[in-house]
Amino acid sequence: MIADRIHLIAHANPLGPDLPRFGLSSPDEYLALARRHLPRPFRLTCNRKLLRAVERAWHGGRDDDQARIADLQGALDDPRTAAIVAASGGAYFSRLMPHLDFSGLTRRRHPLWATGFSEMTTLVGQVASYRWGRGLYWLCPNWLGSQLRPPEQARAALSEFWRLLPELLAGRTPSNPQYLHFGPVRGKVVRGKPRSGRVQLVGGCLSVLAAVVGGPLGRRLRPDGKWLLLEDIKESPYRIDRHLAALKIAGWFERAAGLLVGDFHMLHEDTQPAVIELLRYHLPSDRRVPLIATRSVGHVWPMTPVLLNRPVPMEVRGKAVAIWATGSRG
Repeated sequence: MIADRIHLIAHANPLGPDLPRFGLSSPDEYLALARRHLPRPFRLTCNRKLLRAVERAWHGGRDDDQARIADLQGALDDPRTAAIVAASGGAYFSRLMPHLDFSGLTRRRHPLWATGFSEMTTLVGQVASYRWGRGLYWLCPNWLGSQLRPPEQARAALSEFWRLLPELLAGRTPSNPQYLHFGPVRGKVVRGKPRSGRVQLVGGCLSVLAAVVGGPLGRRLRPDGKWLLLEDIKESPYRIDRHLAALKIAGWFERAAGLLVGDFHMLHEDTQPAVIELLRYHLPSDRRVPLIATRSVGHVWPMTPVLLNRPVPMEVRGKAVAIWATGSRG
């Protein structure tokens, strides 16, 4: 059986508010664009009703939890699904995770990819924790609409996303992209003495991770012997400290081989330096956990994709670090 299905979900923030940023007027136009640029033999599937959902922030956010769970469960269980692509991050998704059954991934014989970031941290990390799962912590395609102007340029970047996605699913780094960025992740050593070699990265959005550290989800996501990636947006330093404390109490920093601190900002204020200062009070005192800071990952543009829970090359030269986080040097 050929895994040729790419399933699009808008299970966090709905699709509608982002459409004008691409100069599109309906979900149907959005789907037509994606299908026009997604190379064969892949085919794009979705639940159109869920794509048309309306967010009600003061009334539970989304009132279609059961439908979202059923839709995603169907994609997880279908051996023809090659990838689950989250159109956007936002909110209202993490509460679905305890109701999803990932055991079907143990029976797969072909990789299942999940792509997304921010609110989709738990889905991408959970899929990546299985042998045949592949998690790509990377932009949700609707993120392009908030970063590129005018709509014609955002639409061209969205087209490029769908055109190049199969290259990533095949384990290749696309060459000569016009809009998207594929690495490497570049950073600098802030603490400790990391060494060149192959590393495994896990993690994602700090506030989302802090919500799941204590349960079964957290046990599959924790960074035992791996590098922990952290990033976030719109979180003040005192709230970041609470989230870091949750990870500390759960023993995550004790287990981590190192930390990769991505972009943190609150509106237009850079909070990454505050995060690095706060980590002094959370990292183990009996060993010097290496810490690398980067602007390549997070709610940033351009954003570099990171392959989770799989060995990727890291090169350290003095304080400069390069991580080929798609697993290939291109």
